[in-house]
Amino acid sequence: MPNDRFLLIKAWSYILWEDVKHVLGQLLIAELTDRIPVVYWPTHCLHNGFVYTNGFELYFEPISNYTIFDIVKPEYTYYPPVWDHDNLLVEDQSKETWIYRNIGEIMSSNANVVVSDVYFDVYKLIPFIKKSHSAYGMTVQQIYRYLFNKYIKIKQDINIEIEGFYNSWLKDDRPVLAVHVRRVDKDQVFDLDNYKKNNFKGSTQSYSENQKNSMGKHVKIYKLRKKRKALEPNKIYHEEISKYIEKYNVKKIFLLTDCEETLKEYQQKYGSMVVSTECKRIPIDGEASYMENPMVKRRRGIEIIKDTYLAAKCDFFIGNDFSSLSHAVTNIQEWPNNNIRLLYYLFKKRKYPVNVELLACRKKSIFRVITEWIKKLFKKD
Repeated sequence: MPNDRFLLIKAWSYILWEDVKHVLGQLLIAELTDRIPVVYWPTHCLHNGFVYTNGFELYFEPISNYTIFDIVKPEYTYYPPVWDHDNLLVEDQSKETWIYRNIGEIMSSNANVVVSDVYFDVYKLIPFIKKSHSAYGMTVQQIYRYLFNKYIKIKQDINIEIEGFYNSWLKDDRPVLAVHVRRVDKDQVFDLDNYKKNNFKGSTQSYSENQKNSMGKHVKIYKLRKKRKALEPNKIYHEEISKYIEKYNVKKIFLLTDCEETLKEYQQKYGSMVVSTECKRIPIDGEASYMENPMVKRRRGIEIIKDTYLAAKCDFFIGNDFSSLSHAVTNIQEWPNNNIRLLYYLFKKRKYPVNVELLACRKKSIFRVITEWIKKLFKKD
């Protein structure tokens, strides 16, 4: 591999596992273009509170032997052309315009340093994979697992915490079902009668494109017989949990949640079966705090990684198909299809998250349709 061709992978979002997924896709690009990957998450990232510190390396081992400071050289060329050796550490506020950032331009550039700060799903890169590459012939899910296992190595202190908790609370009480329940999003209410008018701004893009390869279980909601009644967020979890308990004699439920009320709900319903880590959780009506000191911010990141890896060590997993954390759990290890469920609601081929409120009308019967038609005829007369 040439030592003067680099791919600088900058942060894409403010969410830890979203950025890791972004890194995985870019690492595939680095392999396909014979470039040395350099990952740099700057200070503004949600989980990096240290000035001039690479946020990625607060949690994970370096991807290569190079840092961003090794590729800041006046003699180097850079792509996109907005970059040069003087501004490589700053954020490009216009990146959302995607100028000079399509896959073809990124893949074909001859610059010494290609900077990638936008997201490409792996499925878009499959046409570029040659037969000689290790990922040739793999599914999207298999490619993500290949990249994750090859590159993502957590720091030793975090791994020690994970192993200690697992050996103390989960190892001897198998089988264990891990359940990831996101806090209810009260700002999102979907009226399914007018579903085309909905404009959900969550993380749909990352995963809707993987629907054909999804191992998750969807719940069709257009068959409901409830007239204009809201489907309660996250209630579908209990039905799935009951199935696993009955079928596999689950001994423990490892709960991952960012909500205080959810933890209390599960403790009341399942009692001593529920196991959870000590971490910061938010009231259902509360807001996340981003103004924390650097050590606390790293701790928040560790809590997320710890829960994720512990879930991956369990025997079964139920998660949210709209969650980057849930998808990270599926990438860490190879899961049998029957051992994992990523839940979402499905209405007229459109996916909706299970942690939002949905309004559904009663499906009209043939008798009702005919009756209404007859009434209209009489009104015309």
